[in-house]
Amino acid sequence: MRHWVQEVRNFIYSYHFSTGLRTTISVVVPSVVFSLMGDLPMGIELSLGALATALSDVPGTALHKRNGILTAIAFIFFTAVGTSMVAPYPLLMTGWILACCFANGMLLVYGNRGGNIGIACLLVMVSILGETPVGPAQAIIHSLLILAGSVWYGFLALLLWQIRPYLSVQQMLSECIVETARYLEERAGFYDKGADKNLDEIYKSVLAQQVVVSEKQEAVRELLLKRRSSQQGSTSINKSMVLIFLDIVDLQEQIMASQTDYQGLHKDFGEMDILEKFHALILQFVSELQVIGTAVAAGQRSLPKANLRREIEKVQHAIAEIRRTLPTFQERTRLIALTNILHNLQDMTQRIYNLHRLTRLERVKDEVIDPRIQLSSFTTRNRYDLETLTNNLTFRSHIFRHALRVSIAAVTGYLLGQVFHLDRVYWVLLTIVVILKPGFGISKTRSFQRIIGTITGALFAAGVLFLTNNPTLIFILMLICILGAYSFMTQQYTISVFFTTPFVIFLLHFLHPAHLQNAELRVLDTFIGVTIAFLASLLLWPSWEHNYVPSYMTKMAQDNARYFDQVMRLYTGKEFVMNDYKLARKDTNVSAANLMSAFQRMLSEPKSKQLHGSEVYHFVVLSHSIMSHIAALANYGLLHGVHFPKPEYKLINQYMCQHFDCISKLLEDPTYKSAQLPASIEAFETLEVELESLYQRRQEEINQGKGETPVREEMLETKMVRDQLHAMFSLLKDMKKTIDKTIADK
Repeated sequence: MRHWVQEVRNFIYSYHFSTGLRTTISVVVPSVVFSLMGDLPMGIELSLGALATALSDVPGTALHKRNGILTAIAFIFFTAVGTSMVAPYPLLMTGWILACCFANGMLLVYGNRGGNIGIACLLVMVSILGETPVGPAQAIIHSLLILAGSVWYGFLALLLWQIRPYLSVQQMLSECIVETARYLEERAGFYDKGADKNLDEIYKSVLAQQVVVSEKQEAVRELLLKRRSSQQGSTSINKSMVLIFLDIVDLQEQIMASQTDYQGLHKDFGEMDILEKFHALILQFVSELQVIGTAVAAGQRSLPKANLRREIEKVQHAIAEIRRTLPTFQERTRLIALTNILHNLQDMTQRIYNLHRLTRLERVKDEVIDPRIQLSSFTTRNRYDLETLTNNLTFRSHIFRHALRVSIAAVTGYLLGQVFHLDRVYWVLLTIVVILKPGFGISKTRSFQRIIGTITGALFAAGVLFLTNNPTLIFILMLICILGAYSFMTQQYTISVFFTTPFVIFLLHFLHPAHLQNAELRVLDTFIGVTIAFLASLLLWPSWEHNYVPSYMTKMAQDNARYFDQVMRLYTGKEFVMNDYKLARKDTNVSAANLMSAFQRMLSEPKSKQLHGSEVYHFVVLSHSIMSHIAALANYGLLHGVHFPKPEYKLINQYMCQHFDCISKLLEDPTYKSAQLPASIEAFETLEVELESLYQRRQEEINQGKGETPVREEMLETKMVRDQLHAMFSLLKDMKKTIDKTIADK
């Protein structure tokens, strides 16, 4: 029950809900006002303009937000005028649909903002097709009403931004924190009882959640750091959010640093209750992060709910009890893995408390953002020039092929409507333009989601209209549906469609009462649109993910190598630059998310197109494990310092870089013939001998009753570094075997 309440609170404070609420207000107000004046159709024209502009509005700096809204208003007005003028002429309309869909589809080259403006324009075009064609004078009036609705939304959005300029950043930062908490919760599954029997499923959940976390981090990075670097945010609130974001990114690395041999962990301690204690402890960390996330969204202070240090002490006592049952030092070394995980949790505890502290603005005034970090280097600059568009006017561009696909599918839907005299052809076209995406996998997923949402939504609407004709009740339900449709639009598409369908049916009920017939027509039109969209994505220059996966794999290997090189500078005495290290870490996380997303999309494609699916997934898991081991080395080196550097680390670093380089070249060019890489590294053997010597010296110290000594510290540090490097080396060898097998099978 408590978890459900927390989920509801998170949703109410989320960016999606506030956007849905703002869109609902902007759409409903014109219709209600003009309805009271006795002219509901005119109000709907205004609402259409407001809705279209709302769809094109994405988060950004003040300059980007203003320019984006102004551009959307201009494009929407031009689309409205053009569509209204040619609507009475089917032949001209066919050409207009073809040109309009292609031009707006190509706007995807400018990223999410451009793509959303394109969708907004297509929504206006499709909606006008649903109305009775009018003459030129009336067409201009309708277009001006749509323009007025667009201006109304733009005014409202910019006004609200001026009143609460940090709201969207707070909400997105909050979502980033909450998703990081979920990532930690997924990783807690490794310590659950019986987890060793379904490690593969846990890894899939962890990797899928890592994609979500990476997307949230990238969204916050673009919004918050761009604002900071453009000098739009130098207040305590802005500084607080920057510090919280930097800490939450570091925290994610610490979470990854807990990577260990989970199979071995369950083999050694599965019969005891110690792993369940770790599981319960990690869930308390999850709860603390959720509290912080909710507080950030609400702009409130957060206070710790649990005494994490005391909980850690309880687990320490449990480990001490196990240690007493192990008679020899060699047996006790098995506990080092548990001790390392606990030390990592201790480090995370301090960061959790610091995050709580940063939500109190008076504590932030004296804080300083690390001067070694250049915030502007972590953001990307979007190009909105003509060259970006012209460079994509080729069949090599998947966006160009997508634009053609949408154009042909939309024209097909329109012509079918003309031939079979479909009353509401606009719903067919709306289904097509919303479902079709550049990749087949996303289009297929959207198709199923739209069918499910439409059928369930239509059944709900039919049930309401069957049970009541009360206009007040239906109008209230319509308002709820509008809010639900826009709140879930970018988060849960099926739920969004479920709310959209009854909203449209109820609206048509007010405009053209036809009772249950509207529900039946919506389902039929959806099936027609889905069928056309599915066939178009399958037959018209389909974009299969297996063509792009190798490039994602190459980028992943290269970024992992760069990340590893930056971290090993802490251990090899090379110059360590904090900004370069954090950039390398960011690039690695983004590459991992891109690779996993591509793999997930590939799984939704036909089986015949899922080339080497098991090998790709194995590569994804290996890459994530390597990242985790690098994170463990970074976490130790930065927080504790390297006090006992070994010359072997340089040699191992060189060999590992050779392996990374070989893997990258094989992925780029399968015919690449590399020099034979060693199956084992002599430096590891030297390190093993030295570690054995440290074990013996430590045993002698224990026999003498000595506690913490330099020998103990050196032994623990050397073992930790050796274990991480050895695990990475094994993973790299496994990765190369996987690639060799894939090449051999081609």
